[in-house]
Amino acid sequence: MPAIAVRAPRGRSRRHPIPAGSRRPAALAAIVALALAVAPSPAAAQQSGLLTGRVTEEGGGPLVGARVGIVGSRLGATTAADGVYRLRVEPGRLVVRTVFLGYAAHTDTVDVPAGGDARLDVALRRAPVALDQVVVLGSRAAVRTVTESPVPVDVLGIAEIEATGLTETAAILQRLAPSFNFPRPSITDGTDHVRPSTLRGLGPDQVLVLVNGKRRHTSALVNINGSIGRGSSGVDLNAIPASAIERIEVLRDGAAAQYGSDAIAGVINIVLKSDAERSLGAEYGSTAEGDGRVLQGDVNFGHEFAAGGSLHLTAELRDRNPTNRSRPDTRQQYFDGDPRNADPSLNGRVNHRYGDASTTDGILFGQLLRSIGGVEAYAFGGLGMRQGEAAGFFRRPNDDRTVRAIYPNGFLPLIETDILDGSLAVGGRGESRGWSWDLGGVYGGNSLDYAVANSANVSLGTESPTSFDAGSLTATQGTINLDVSRPFIVGLRTPLNVAAGVEYRFESYHIEEGEEASWVDGGVPILDGPNAGNIAPAGAQVFPGFRPADAGYDTRSNVAAYADLEASFTERLLVGVAGRFENYTDFGSTATGKLSARVELLRGLAIRGAAATGFRAPSLAQSFFSSTATNFINGQPFEIRTFPAGSAEGAVLGAEPLKAEESLNLSAGVAFKPSGSFSLTADFYHIEIDDRIVLSGNFLGAEIRQLFIDRGFTNVAGGRYFTNAIDTRTEGVDVVLNYGVLLGEGTLRFTSGYNWNKSRVLSVDPTPPELSELQNILFDRVERGRIEVGQPRDNLLLALNYGRGAFGANVATHRFGKVTNVGTTEANDQTFGAKWITDLDLSWSLMGARLSLGASNIFDVYPDEQIPANNFSGILPYSSITPFGFNGAYYYTRLSYDIR
Repeated sequence: MPAIAVRAPRGRSRRHPIPAGSRRPAALAAIVALALAVAPSPAAAQQSGLLTGRVTEEGGGPLVGARVGIVGSRLGATTAADGVYRLRVEPGRLVVRTVFLGYAAHTDTVDVPAGGDARLDVALRRAPVALDQVVVLGSRAAVRTVTESPVPVDVLGIAEIEATGLTETAAILQRLAPSFNFPRPSITDGTDHVRPSTLRGLGPDQVLVLVNGKRRHTSALVNINGSIGRGSSGVDLNAIPASAIERIEVLRDGAAAQYGSDAIAGVINIVLKSDAERSLGAEYGSTAEGDGRVLQGDVNFGHEFAAGGSLHLTAELRDRNPTNRSRPDTRQQYFDGDPRNADPSLNGRVNHRYGDASTTDGILFGQLLRSIGGVEAYAFGGLGMRQGEAAGFFRRPNDDRTVRAIYPNGFLPLIETDILDGSLAVGGRGESRGWSWDLGGVYGGNSLDYAVANSANVSLGTESPTSFDAGSLTATQGTINLDVSRPFIVGLRTPLNVAAGVEYRFESYHIEEGEEASWVDGGVPILDGPNAGNIAPAGAQVFPGFRPADAGYDTRSNVAAYADLEASFTERLLVGVAGRFENYTDFGSTATGKLSARVELLRGLAIRGAAATGFRAPSLAQSFFSSTATNFINGQPFEIRTFPAGSAEGAVLGAEPLKAEESLNLSAGVAFKPSGSFSLTADFYHIEIDDRIVLSGNFLGAEIRQLFIDRGFTNVAGGRYFTNAIDTRTEGVDVVLNYGVLLGEGTLRFTSGYNWNKSRVLSVDPTPPELSELQNILFDRVERGRIEVGQPRDNLLLALNYGRGAFGANVATHRFGKVTNVGTTEANDQTFGAKWITDLDLSWSLMGARLSLGASNIFDVYPDEQIPANNFSGILPYSSITPFGFNGAYYYTRLSYDIR
């Protein structure tokens, strides 16, 4: 991978000096001090009330672990072994909701006096499925259930998350939501450590991620190698520990008018735990091949304050060994005539590493809620560190990129990363003069430090180090917003809910140079072999460090305002309207709108739909990213570069300053719930995106060099750039079915999800007249293939869950549809057939302990192997485009214990 540079086009960013060695989001330390604002005053504590009660089964005994929550707040508690719960709350009339897996949810009201006590006992009725999960995503009016929502929303709870047996949040989402894709690319530099994920077949940066309703920052990594999501920077979902999650809400509908930039494909809202749960957990697992060993431990600590509110902390430590599915390298390793070519111990070895990277993650997340004089103050966030190691391509002894005096038998260069990911949100919410309000801010950042090990800079000859500090990337984001809402009586069936808000957001992107040895051309020629005396390649092998000229710090900010109206015009007709205006300092203003409706034709049968315009602002990395590599042509050095879109050099190739992607989202569907044990939703979507941002191919060759010379750039041989080059259309269908029955003392639940998705490139912008013969380079067939056929055409999920007393069983099979790897020529094209991946989880609970045994991909299914034209001399048997990876079966055991 070449070195990376950042140069801001004139007038498009502000550049600030950064102290040497500053690689971390320094503002994290400053914002922590704001959390002190949530400390309650003694006077306020006296005004809270105590709500207690007992949760039982109808006609039976106490229920352990039932969730009791206050609707409209994050306050909640879980029941102890005797079914008793206890909550410190603000006084007044409260709506209390009680939920427990396998039982129908119960909602009731209770009056809690100031400084006094109130009691609410609840008896839950057994129900085979929970079809009335409450969601807050997709509407700013009163909370609704999944089937009552005017747009499709999935709710993934703790039970479903734990039953997957998986430890990564992105992998869990893929197993539970068929419209979500999480491929596992390998030998793709930093992308091995922060893997991209997608929703509804769109890009990783076209889905908005929220945590507790607050915007999550993106990763600093730009995916520039050959993977799904090339040219994008998405959110690192695996930086959020699965053990800290209470539920995940997935809005499968365009929502930029409601939530802002990036919400073209939809919105993922991760809700953190806030109860008084205390638990310990540990998991051990490995693949059927014996590699990929995972050790994970997690601790949940919850505490309820006597004065009201709660604290919940989650700590998670995960260590994963690498996997390797590469095969022996049968290529000639040494120069002709070298007797070592006949040595079987030196030839035909497995010398590559192709699979999962080695990673060690340590993450701490928490949430603090306090009641202060009628205001619910909150603070939540986390800090995570990940150390990773992944490999590049093996350098053979006969390769001119090998310093044979250091590595006589070749070497496998390694990319090592230190990733720091942190965020903190603070704020408060309450009511004033009939208005509900929420004022808060969140600051987050992600930094990625690169190091290269087991490598060499050939141009330094035998004096070359074998490890290098290659520099770092850092992205930060700070957001402050005020949201208000209030119902108005206007003569309709229900009050008109009016919601509005304003937001300010600040972002930065920083590249820091690596040490000199990682990028310098030391001037030493190739020392031996047939090409001895020729110019040697410069920079650390596998990942040249960032050069001093590459270092940069770019910022931007934006302000936004939105309004959202929703009401039921009749008993059966719900209508919502939303509009949003945003202004950015780098590309200007944009306005979006959305109209949604739900019509209940019969009791339990409704049709729903929405029409929305959307946008996605180009990321700072896309606007200012630049990379530089030096190639020697006829003995002369020339730069091959990734140009910032607004640069003068980029303009030679037709580059223009980036603008926002604009979208049109249409959806229509049906929600059918004839009983409490059956529901079916089916939703069609149509998404058109204009000016979609992609990374062009490489413009190279003698004609390109001459074109640059004619424009005054004598040392530039070619390059590539980000561009709003294409318009696309994506269409699809999502179907979700839930059904359950009571079987004696047990409950059997069936869940099915299906996604069909098709994307097409509608048009490609022309190149300048001088480059008309190179039109296919602007957006080549490989990139077109990734968008059109690189993700599964369809996905099907079938899951059965059975629970009886202390025993639970979950079996799920997932059919991943076919994908196609499109090469540079038709001879390299290959379609990989659909595969069924089956998971099994068995659990037993006893006296607060829960033991789980299970397997992911229990039948050890692998994708089709690559054709010889694509398998790198037989070394790499599987394609990285495969949606479920190529590790085979993974077996695990997990033990958790609830501390009461």
